[in-house]
Amino acid sequence: MIKVFALALAALPVAVTAGYSNISKCIASMNGKLPYYTPEEFDFSGQVRRYYIAAEVDTWDYTPTGWDNWLGVPMNESFRAQTWGYIPTNESIGTVYDKALYRGYTGPDFKTPTEQAPWQGYMGPTLRAEVGDMIEILFINKMETFYASVHSMGLFYTKESEGSIYYNGTGTTPSPGDAVAPGECFTYKWLVPPPDTPNPGYVSKLYSYHSYVSMYQDQDAGLSGPVIVYEPGKMNTTMASNREFIVFYGDNQESNSFLALHNVEKYLPAVQAMNESSTYPQPGPGNHSIWYPQMINTPKTNVNTDMAANFFPMNGYIFANNPPFEMCVNDAAIWYLWDMGFDTHVAHWHGNNVYNNGLNTPAVPLNPGQMVTVNMIALNPGQWQLICHFNTHLSKGMEANYIIYRDNCPLPPLAT
Repeated sequence: MIKVFALALAALPVAVTAGYSNISKCIASMNGKLPYYTPEEFDFSGQVRRYYIAAEVDTWDYTPTGWDNWLGVPMNESFRAQTWGYIPTNESIGTVYDKALYRGYTGPDFKTPTEQAPWQGYMGPTLRAEVGDMIEILFINKMETFYASVHSMGLFYTKESEGSIYYNGTGTTPSPGDAVAPGECFTYKWLVPPPDTPNPGYVSKLYSYHSYVSMYQDQDAGLSGPVIVYEPGKMNTTMASNREFIVFYGDNQESNSFLALHNVEKYLPAVQAMNESSTYPQPGPGNHSIWYPQMINTPKTNVNTDMAANFFPMNGYIFANNPPFEMCVNDAAIWYLWDMGFDTHVAHWHGNNVYNNGLNTPAVPLNPGQMVTVNMIALNPGQWQLICHFNTHLSKGMEANYIIYRDNCPLPPLAT
């Protein structure tokens, strides 16, 4: 018997169905059936974890409080914000941009957003599964112009669920999921085989997903999200007995985002940022190249870093603008750390150490594409900094706050 952990599939309202030409086909493919090939060691638990995800353009502010909260001054008085071009002018956008983000919904009508912890910021919804499960994702592209996909970092998928478009010289027709066009949808199926099990001594492990139409531009635009895998039968008890925090050490070159020209035209109307045309390339007659989506997702503009700055955010926030990570003293916590982009980071917690592969340490290095899971016992109460220890990244605002409450902790107690 297949156990499905999601809302039952229901007919979509006409208003939602309109504009998504193959939505019925996508819904029908969320059938709990395994893909055409499974690894020999995969022993299907019968549990299907269903998720409903859309790619959307939304406005994002890297500093929603308007302050450099480490220096304790408004942004326009922060010498660090001035140094890195984060103050809005007639020729510089500042810290507010339109970004392409994954957003989760509770069902296939894509009406009710899923709940997400405030500290999660601009990351896509957290996907969770246990070893032996199958993940099914109904993905729709709500963007008006750009293509997007969902590519798994670490889980098992067959070719049609790779979510990455490229020409391999065989003439093979790419999967519809390799580059989902605006107004289209696709159902991805991922498996969690034994090789994806958490490391020895751990009950959970972080993986991730991102768009792979033109990865460099897609990630600068914002399309990334986390996946947590648990030991069989351990997901609910792990979540109940630990504080779980995901920290995305990213870098966003807004001048390289596929929304770069869009942002300049919207936020700097006086700046002429176009090269030859203000429109994005369109396929000519008979042009069926599989590279067309990459052309759309690769900016061909003269937008530069003076107009659209580079950011080193944590979950999309800089200068400690994040909603704090919160714990009670003596709580067990699992920190899921994740680096995507072009630079190495070093996670460092003030006041408390973490356990990384059995070693007590104050710092954990992260390379691009790397996902690390570490444990903490919240021994030392207070408000503390969580930073990147690279000086330049710290200067650019790669810092957040976490709080360990000593008395009258406002959080629900963990299960024991």
